[in-house]
Amino acid sequence: MQTTILHIDFNSYFASVEQQKNPFLRGKPVGVIKAEGRTVIIAASYEAKRRGVKTGTSVSEVKQLCPEILLVPADFDSYDYITHKFYEICNRYSDLVELFSLDEVFLDVSRTALLFGDAGKIAFLLKKDIREELGEWLPVSIGIAKNKLLAKLASDLEKPNGLVEITGENLDDCLGRAEFEQICGIGRRLEQRLRDMGITQLLQIRSVPERLLAAGFGPYWSKQLRNMSWGEDSSPIVPSYELPLPKTVSRTHTLFKDVFETVKILAVIRNLVEEAAEKLRLAKMSGRQFGLMVRSGENSEVRFITRKYFSNDSLNIFQELKRLFLSLKWRGGVRFLGVWIGLLAEENSLSQSLLPEVNRRIAVLSVQDKINLRFGHYTLFPASLLQASIIHPEVNGYLGDERIKQRINEISAIF
Repeated sequence: MQTTILHIDFNSYFASVEQQKNPFLRGKPVGVIKAEGRTVIIAASYEAKRRGVKTGTSVSEVKQLCPEILLVPADFDSYDYITHKFYEICNRYSDLVELFSLDEVFLDVSRTALLFGDAGKIAFLLKKDIREELGEWLPVSIGIAKNKLLAKLASDLEKPNGLVEITGENLDDCLGRAEFEQICGIGRRLEQRLRDMGITQLLQIRSVPERLLAAGFGPYWSKQLRNMSWGEDSSPIVPSYELPLPKTVSRTHTLFKDVFETVKILAVIRNLVEEAAEKLRLAKMSGRQFGLMVRSGENSEVRFITRKYFSNDSLNIFQELKRLFLSLKWRGGVRFLGVWIGLLAEENSLSQSLLPEVNRRIAVLSVQDKINLRFGHYTLFPASLLQASIIHPEVNGYLGDERIKQRINEISAIF
C-alpha cells in the first residue's frame, strides 16, 4: 500500500488566533509579545511580515518598520485550546496523528483514504472543518507526500492557506527550489557547514562524493543528507499516546528587568516550582533531581542537586533550590530564571511514606490541586507569594508538556 502523509500547519499561529478572537485586529499588522512590557515579538501576522517584521524582532525596531503595528500580549490558554480542537478535527480522518508542535500535525491517511477519498479530498475536508469550527482567520497550509520530510516541505512551499502535493513527477522541482531552512532537520549550523563546502542547494548533495560528505559530516549526517537530497525519509508517525513520558519537567521565565532583591528572586523561583511540581502531582510522578538556572547579561549559572528520595512537594523542592541559589552568592541583578525536576519516576513504582506528617502534607497538596483544577491556576497558592506578581502557566516545551497532560487525563479517567 502506498504511504500517504499529510502535514498541516497553521499560518502565523499566535497572531492568527488573536485576529480570530478580535475582529478589530483583522487585516491589520499584529505583533504578539509574551506579556505587557516585553521587548521582543514572538509572532507576527502576515500583514506585519510583509512590512519586514519577524519573530525575535525588538519592539523598538518593529515600530520603525511598521509604526501602525498593534501589539497584543500572548494568550497561551487560547492557543492551547485551539490546538486541542485542531487535534480533535485531525483525529476524525486518521488514527495515526502526530502532534509535531503547537501548530502543526502529521497524518497518515494511507488507510483512511478508503473512507474519505484520496489525500486531496481529505485535505479539502480538513480545511473546511477548520474554517467552520475554528474560524475563517485561522488558515492552514497542507502538504501531501509519501513521507514526513516531503509532506512538511510541501506545506511550506505555498503560504498562507496553501495546498501542495509532492509526487514523483515534481519531486526534483520541489527539492530544487526549497531553501535549506525549509528542510526539516537542517538547522543553521548544518546549513552553514553545507555552504562552507560550496553546497547552496539540496540537489547538489547528490553529486558530492561519499568520502567528502562523510569527511565533512560524519557517517550519520552524511547518510541523512544524502537521503534528504533524494526526498527519502523513513521516520514513522508517532501518535501522542506513544510518546514516552518526559524525563524532566521544567519551567523558565524571563523577567521584565533585572531584579536585585533576593526575596523577589526567591518568590519567582517558588512560583516556577509550584507550576512544575503541580504537573508532576497530577501525573502521579515524582523526581529526585532538582535544578536551577540563573542568568543576567553575560553571567549565567546552572546548578542542580540529586537526592536519594523522590518528591513532588513544591515546598521541599523550593527549599533545595533556595539553598542552591544562596550558595551562588549572586551579585548584581537577575533577568532569567528556570527550574527543573528530573530523574522522574511514576509514583506507583515508589515506596510510600509511613510518616503521618508526610501523608498529611500529601493530602493538603491533593486538595489544593483539585481546587486549582476546578477554579483556575493559583486559586490556592503559598502565602509567601501574596506580595508577588503571580506568573501564570504558559506553553513551554509543548510536546513534553502535552504528554504530561495526556497522562493527567488518563489518570483522571481512572479515578
